[in-house]
Amino acid sequence: MRKLMLFAACAMLAAVTQAASVGWTLAGATAFANDAYQFFVIGQNGATSIATITALLDAGTSVDSYAFGSGTVAGNGAANVTAATSGKSLDAGTYTGFFVVYDAASPTSGSTKYAVVSGATGLTKTIAATTASVAFAGGNASTTLNNASNWKSFGPTSGAPEPTSGLLLLVGAGILGLRRKRA
Repeated sequence: MRKLMLFAACAMLAAVTQAASVGWTLAGATAFANDAYQFFVIGQNGATSIATITALLDAGTSVDSYAFGSGTVAGNGAANVTAATSGKSLDAGTYTGFFVVYDAASPTSGSTKYAVVSGATGLTKTIAATTASVAFAGGNASTTLNNASNWKSFGPTSGAPEPTSGLLLLVGAGILGLRRKRA
């Protein structure tokens, strides 16, 4: 039994030392300095796809537990975590990551908006079973982040009716009132 336990401990130690340490970089986010970002790796922490995360964000649900890492965009527009300090690791395989950038210092602060950065070639990596570090690179995200159509609301939008809808409702109620008065 002792030999079996020793073998299992050695196997776990070998697996841990074979995992690649991971870092990530995002460039071109200068307009969002001091705002928050989260980094996700598909297949890790329950993040099965980009759509899984965006559906939760659209509903106003926190995705903190799904994030592989997070931070604040620096003044120079970079969101950097070096592989040596990220404290995260991945086993051998091919992985795809993506960033969610928020227009506030916290992903859950009121009427925050978010944008997804996922198109860079450096966000897909094949990792060998070594202790070498690997860095996912979001590339220059300014094209994505400076396009207003890429931003979505965090949480459901308010249910206030449009002015024309309210006007039609008022006219309909008035017509019904007149009809009942005549009858």
